[in-house]
Amino acid sequence: MTNLTANIDIPTGNLENSSLLNSHRMPLPATFSFKSFGMPFDVSIHRGAEGGANLVVRGNLGNIPYSAESPSAREFALSIVEAGHHLPMVNISVDRKQAIIALGTLNFPTIPSPASVAAGAAAIAIAIKPVCDVIAKIQVLRA
Repeated sequence: MTNLTANIDIPTGNLENSSLLNSHRMPLPATFSFKSFGMPFDVSIHRGAEGGANLVVRGNLGNIPYSAESPSAREFALSIVEAGHHLPMVNISVDRKQAIIALGTLNFPTIPSPASVAAGAAAIAIAIKPVCDVIAKIQVLRA
C-alpha cells in the first residue's frame, strides 16, 4: 500500500512542495459555499486572462440596522464599512438591500490545486474576521 503522506514535510509544516496536495488542478470554473464566523461566504474561481485563475470570495456580513432600530448601531455599522476599505485582500461595501458585503479576490499565476483554492478562500475569510467580530457585537446593540 502506498504511503499517502510520504511527501508532506511534517517537521516544518511545509506543504508547498507536497506532490500529493498539488498533484491535482482545480477544474474551472468552480463554485462553492461555506460558513465562517457564523456568516455565509460564496466562492467562485475561473480562468484568468493570462492562463492563471481568479478567486472571488463574497461574504454577506448582515444588514445595516435601520435608524429607528438603533441610531448608534447604524452609525457603528457604517463606520465599519468605511474602515473596511483599508483591509488587506478584501473590500467592504453596502449593497442596494442594505446588506454589508465583503468581497475579496486572489489571483493565481497558474491553475491552482483544490488545496490552494481552499487556502486562498480561508485567507480571505480570516482577513474579514475582525469585521465579523464587530458586526456580531453591533447585532447585540440592535436587540
